[in-house]
Amino acid sequence: MSRRSLFVSLFLSVCAFASSGVAQAGSVTAVPCFAKTKAVIANTGQGTYNANSTVQGDVQAGGAIVKNGNAVITGTQKANTPAGLAVVPVPTGATNLGNFVVSGTVNLPAGNYVASSFNMNGGAVLNVTGGVAQIWVTGSVALTGTANAGGDPTNLELLVTSNQSVNVNSGAAITAFIYAPAAPVIVSGAVTGSVVGSTTTINSGGRVTFVSGAQCAN
Repeated sequence: MSRRSLFVSLFLSVCAFASSGVAQAGSVTAVPCFAKTKAVIANTGQGTYNANSTVQGDVQAGGAIVKNGNAVITGTQKANTPAGLAVVPVPTGATNLGNFVVSGTVNLPAGNYVASSFNMNGGAVLNVTGGVAQIWVTGSVALTGTANAGGDPTNLELLVTSNQSVNVNSGAAITAFIYAPAAPVIVSGAVTGSVVGSTTTINSGGRVTFVSGAQCAN
């Protein structure tokens, strides 16, 4: 599929959202409750925390937890403990965004969406309106820019079903739950919420700030 323009992607998605009635504001979160109990979870493999990285909260890894240099983890560290978190399948009726590219400022209504890839360009701003926006991604994720700034991370959930990499690039500020239990997650920017990857790497300058109190289905 060719890359859609931002305008066309959002026009189609909002129209489908409005007409389908499937995705509703305030819809129940799809991220498993346990995934929201820690700042960073490496689901099956190693968690790596490089020099000048910071995690405010607890961490867990299926393999080793490696701290390099002056990496900071303020909470508990639980190594060699696979989390057993499964991929959450794309729900029926999710609005298809295609190759979702965010440039400029975009207001995304609450609802369920699916994208074949998700990219935010430098300087891009993604606002979530009306409740919970859940974006399933079946390919890669590369985020630069600002998403859900000043909001509740519960209102933006990225659910990655592939084993392709998830990158929160330097300069990014993402307020969300990033749930990619089968994919490596690399954080070089700032995440407010929680991060789950098959393996996790927090690079120099990367920061994950845990926010508790998320609503769960169970």
